[in-house]
Amino acid sequence: MKNYSTGESEARLSAIFDHAIDGIITIDEKGIVESMNPAAARLFGYEPVEVLGQNIKMLMPEPDRTRHDTYLENYQTTGVKKIIGIGREVSGKRKDGSKFPLYLSVTEIQFEGKTIFTGIIHDITELKLSREKLRRYAAELERSNRELQDFAYVSSHDLQEPLRKIQAFGDRLLHKEAPNLSEQGQDYLARMLNAAGRMQRLINDLLSFSRISSKTREFVQVDLNQVLAEVLTDLELLIEQTETRVEASDLPTIDGDYTQLAQVFQNLISNAIKFVKDGEKPRIKISARAVQEQAHLTATPGDETVEVTFQDNGTGFDQKYADRIFHIFQRLEGQKFEGSGIGLAICKRVANRHGGDIVAIGTPGAGATFILTLSKRQTRHEN
Repeated sequence: MKNYSTGESEARLSAIFDHAIDGIITIDEKGIVESMNPAAARLFGYEPVEVLGQNIKMLMPEPDRTRHDTYLENYQTTGVKKIIGIGREVSGKRKDGSKFPLYLSVTEIQFEGKTIFTGIIHDITELKLSREKLRRYAAELERSNRELQDFAYVSSHDLQEPLRKIQAFGDRLLHKEAPNLSEQGQDYLARMLNAAGRMQRLINDLLSFSRISSKTREFVQVDLNQVLAEVLTDLELLIEQTETRVEASDLPTIDGDYTQLAQVFQNLISNAIKFVKDGEKPRIKISARAVQEQAHLTATPGDETVEVTFQDNGTGFDQKYADRIFHIFQRLEGQKFEGSGIGLAICKRVANRHGGDIVAIGTPGAGATFILTLSKRQTRHEN
């Protein structure tokens, strides 16, 4: 390590002080400003000479301006630290009288027999504005979610009741009056019942989609192997009829909503079976791996996530539609395959609620791969 002379050390410290991005101010034990770097001067709109020798409270708005001397006296008497060595958000007052939010960190040192307090000042105006913008967005999202929930209630009652009557009277016609209908009349009736059935499935899917954001259920430990086993049991008849083969590696246990995760697994597996190429039997491979993310702006490990991959040998899709397929009501295959176009949108929303995402990779005629990313551990109070 290079040794510097006293003069060189002082020059280095002075250069650091003068070129620091954050404001730096030192005061004595009575609150009198002894030094102020250019960044602090710009922050408060003063020339340093206007502040040096003055009480630091000139840079504070009320009520801190009036109370500051008392704060300092109480600390020197009791030794109880409320800001020194801790740091906190406070307000500053510029020369023009305007107030602004800042983060203040204060350290105390003993130098040549006297106490010096050094304050590091960081303007957090932009941070505050970002927080407020985020708060407004969150409020708007909450409002939208409430409206979606309201729509779900309307769907479950006002929309479904007349639909049930259509289905009920249609069934009566089919079983009691069919002989009295012409062949064309019977065809019309069958079409009506099929349309009512599709409408019923669409409403149910919309209800499922709208309820995903609900936070009434706490996240619990969920064994994805158990989720997969239950889904395969539910789809057992379809799997047997289509001679589907499912290969799965060991899956992890994560924090999550069991019902919603099962819905994702069922949607992805059902799609893989549905979108099979003519003349082929569905083949589905399910695997998982852990991913250690890096914490933001640090070199330390961040949150651990898991990737669950669903790979099939189906019809695939053009990669340019990889984002579009997760939008609600999007069906790239037109009317060739039945469905509401909500299943993958549900998968996307569930993945997001679990701190993750889902992406798709496809090639026309060569199958598709869906990569489901989920946080392994969740902060329960946020759910």
